[in-house]
Amino acid sequence: MKLELSNAQRIKTGTDESVSFAVPKSLRFEYRELVRKAQPVDRFDLIVANLRKRRSTGPWSQSHHLNGHCQQIANQTGQDFETVKLYGKRMAIARGLPLKTKPDGEIVYSITDGQPVPISEADMDTIQCGWCIEETHILAAELGIVLREE
Repeated sequence: MKLELSNAQRIKTGTDESVSFAVPKSLRFEYRELVRKAQPVDRFDLIVANLRKRRSTGPWSQSHHLNGHCQQIANQTGQDFETVKLYGKRMAIARGLPLKTKPDGEIVYSITDGQPVPISEADMDTIQCGWCIEETHILAAELGIVLREE
């Protein structure tokens, strides 16, 4: 069982030895279940990270930009949209795009070609999505495709 808090506000404790966060009302049942299942040891794995800015969605967003470019490249080359998008994401791995992992941290490999699978676009932040957009720009330039910004 896992409980993920996004945009959690730290409650100041006055010490660097303990940390506290409020559990939103919408997640209190899940929190109680998590604590109940952790008994009697009452120990947890915890990751604390800086708030990341999620990629934008909707018209004129990063998501629209990336998917529009992938569709244009797919239309011009005859490739499937998903093939073009996966290619761009795989190229962005060299820039730092994380790989998809199982809950135990093991990397997920494609059953199609045995290559590592990049994270989903839904899990990207603005910088990571920007890397994918840049890789589609590079691919289009290499193929002689002029992309339209829509």
